[in-house]
Amino acid sequence: MIQDLLILDTDADLFLNKTLDDLDFINSCLTSLLLSLKDNSRLIERDKQFYNLAETERQFHEILNVLDNGEGSISALCNPELRERTGPLTSQSQERQSSIKDLIIETKDLSIEPVVGYDEMQVLLSR
Repeated sequence: MIQDLLILDTDADLFLNKTLDDLDFINSCLTSLLLSLKDNSRLIERDKQFYNLAETERQFHEILNVLDNGEGSISALCNPELRERTGPLTSQSQERQSSIKDLIIETKDLSIEPVVGYDEMQVLLSR
């Protein structure tokens, strides 16, 4: 929706504060999702979720760049205070992207552990 807002070049007086709140919300959600994925090593298709999170993070970073470098009514060019808010968000996004890349590599390197132990398998097969 923020991307559409920027394409439409909406009125900053009406939408700037809401857009900034949305950016903060997205940032906190992405941080929370990364921490949840990082802590849950048993999640099915965890690596796929890392790729999904990486793509979402890329889109978020792209929007922050448009806000910083764009020329629309909601941009740092027209609203210098926007750069102060997007600067830390951009840094956090870059840190998360780096963490995601490291975790994807780490996930690929892990050996797959059996879900069912040897004793449990014997009991299941003996029935």
